[in-house]
Amino acid sequence: MKLIKNFKIIIIIIFFLISLISILKSFHDAQNLSFDFHFSPAKLVAEGINHYQYILDGKRDFGPNDKIMYAQNGNYAQGLFIILIPFTFLEWDNAKILWSIINIFISIFIPFLLSKKFNLNNFQNFVICSIFLTSTIFRIHIGYGQQTLIMFLFLVLPFVKLNSLNIILSGIAYFKYNIGYGLFLYFLSLRNFKNIFLSSIPLIIGWILYCLITKTNIFVNVFEPLRVILYWNSQQNHFPSTIFSILKYLEINSLILLILPIIICFILINHIKLIKDDLKKLSIICLSILSFAPHQLHDYVLLVPLLIYSFKNLQLITSKINILFIFYFFYFLRIISYIYGTQPWELPYGIFGYFNNLLTITVLIINIFFNQKLTSKKI
Repeated sequence: MKLIKNFKIIIIIIFFLISLISILKSFHDAQNLSFDFHFSPAKLVAEGINHYQYILDGKRDFGPNDKIMYAQNGNYAQGLFIILIPFTFLEWDNAKILWSIINIFISIFIPFLLSKKFNLNNFQNFVICSIFLTSTIFRIHIGYGQQTLIMFLFLVLPFVKLNSLNIILSGIAYFKYNIGYGLFLYFLSLRNFKNIFLSSIPLIIGWILYCLITKTNIFVNVFEPLRVILYWNSQQNHFPSTIFSILKYLEINSLILLILPIIICFILINHIKLIKDDLKKLSIICLSILSFAPHQLHDYVLLVPLLIYSFKNLQLITSKINILFIFYFFYFLRIISYIYGTQPWELPYGIFGYFNNLLTITVLIINIFFNQKLTSKKI
């Protein structure tokens, strides 16, 4: 017994030190990079400029006079740029510091919140949090200054506690379309139109405030985010590869390219909507989100619920498959990038992008259609 206790202490110390090093590395990277932190589009909005129109007018030319920086391409809903306006009161360097601190805090809070909600013990909670904080996915997210973690935090709220306030707040996840669409499809599968309306409130408020600040016609602006998405979708290699990207080579309309995966995603979410285990349901919804929209590696922070579910149900064969799958994204892709002499952000494109997406869909199908059979056999 004492030996086990000492072993746990050693594990805790090692994991803590590695996690601390990873956090410090990600924070350092964020101060040098933060390419995806949408500071400059938010600054345009704060100045009363419609950033969507700025892009559609061709002013986003990556030239010396371009007011949008780095990869801050503005392809999110209006509300995101409204909530980022307070950061524009700071200088760019100070805004990056604050943004990275907030995201690091959320990175620790989400695993802790879900582990406590779904009754994992303190040691399991610590191990799961450490696995996430030491992952390449975490460091990429913080280093690039991405928005996914904030969207993820609000997405999980209805699964932590289902009440009207959490449903309203969960709508903030809609600001990032390739994340929030899964939550919307889940509410739609339940035919719960009250929840759909409540969760749409942040989207509506953000849209109205954006139009008031930029003095944009409200009916014109409602379609501008979609127009920007289609604009970037038409740019070669702008979005990461999915198995649905093949449709582009068949000269399929870009709108169909966006809609078809959503239809398939809805069918699968509709299949699992009545699962009583909220952790399992949340894990599958997050897998669905990753399967049917283009995603960079930082979006795979959504694998945290699947990691928690798999640790909680280690007796299942599917849980072992899940952990291997998660470790592939959390750690092994970085090794692959070293071997091939590439950067991790390049891996969602080309052949690796197709493979990663196909692998994600395969694991999703295994968790939907095979887990019940394995559970019934108590493997």
